[in-house]
Amino acid sequence: MSEVHVRVIVIALSVLAAGCSPNIAAPTPAPTTIATPTATTASSSGVTSPSVAGQVTAFDVLTELVGWVALRDEAGATLAKTSDGGRSWQRVGPARIAGVSSIDELRFIDERRAFALAFNEQATPQRGSVLGTEDGGATWTERLVAGAPSGLPGPNPLHGLVVVDDRHAWVVIATVPCDPAGCATELRATADAGVSWSTSYRPTAAVVVRAAFADVSHGWLTESFVARRGQDLLATTDSGRSWQLSLAADRLRETEAFVGLSAPTPRDVWTVSLDTASCTGDGCEKYALRASHDGGLTWTTAHALDEDASWRRKEGCGGFLGAPVFVDSSHGLIPMGQGAGGMSPENPGGLLVTDDGGQTFRCVRVTPEKTSIEIRFASAKVGWAIAFTIDNKRSGYRTVDGGASWQQMALPGR
Repeated sequence: MSEVHVRVIVIALSVLAAGCSPNIAAPTPAPTTIATPTATTASSSGVTSPSVAGQVTAFDVLTELVGWVALRDEAGATLAKTSDGGRSWQRVGPARIAGVSSIDELRFIDERRAFALAFNEQATPQRGSVLGTEDGGATWTERLVAGAPSGLPGPNPLHGLVVVDDRHAWVVIATVPCDPAGCATELRATADAGVSWSTSYRPTAAVVVRAAFADVSHGWLTESFVARRGQDLLATTDSGRSWQLSLAADRLRETEAFVGLSAPTPRDVWTVSLDTASCTGDGCEKYALRASHDGGLTWTTAHALDEDASWRRKEGCGGFLGAPVFVDSSHGLIPMGQGAGGMSPENPGGLLVTDDGGQTFRCVRVTPEKTSIEIRFASAKVGWAIAFTIDNKRSGYRTVDGGASWQQMALPGR
């Protein structure tokens, strides 16, 4: 399945710090089932049956009508599904998934098979895990477990789950405890639905930041150097068994950092980067957009760091740029976030949308509220968005025209 489900998280200045991850426990020979089925019944518009509480922590969309949200409250995590485009929701599985405090990332391949990135804050040490389901989320099994190392700056020791089909997945983890210089991370891969995992890439004097795959074979990742400033972008054509330099650090400014990358096809790849020296808590002044249309062999700069900012400063939109989400070779979106600085609540957010491969953009408002936006697309036309305010109030939206217009959904929970 082509990986057009691209998750984008807009968190102010998150690219300024490399992610840290954990010691890895060996895969369990016989996966442990951690949830049991619970019957569900139909519900009226905007109502979940059985009722669920909590805040949305992850979501995924499969078709124009079908999608899921993961929710968390003080008691733990649960899952809800819609089959009518968000008009009604049904709880999937138990009221609380055993041993899971939150589901942080969710990737459905079809209505039965999925992977999820979970976190257990009650365990000692706290741990992250990759979960798998083959019954639509009624039950989940642990496919990979990672204990949180000492010095970990964030809650979940795993991040950046990438899934292209029911057997192939990648996740960023770490192998040693963190120190003041950072956390030693690597990219792990499975080709058998998580039964076994291997090291796809282990950097030297650097940390893996994020990865993206267009299909089973073609992928890209960014790494950030530990002993010096700078980042590289690497590419693979053999499922991550070997990696080659695609965009070298010496072609970037020393203070330049990748915000994200998007690869809707094996040939078409885009990156957004920023100049960290131009950033404050309220925003960044310098961004660049690059594109490759030969799988990363050569790159063109659509918009340079020092270029006039009019390409991204559009009336009605503003804030920090997030990772690009291109759904085909020409149509793409860049979400915008509010940030955490003193004036950041005044950033309106919004989406920058292009139909010409990133040469020109227009502003699209998902909601009139000032929010940050997180988006996922099931196809070139069908997508969902979660908007969240500076005080973490969340609302859901759906599009069936590639993000040109959005309709609000009634989310379960709160």
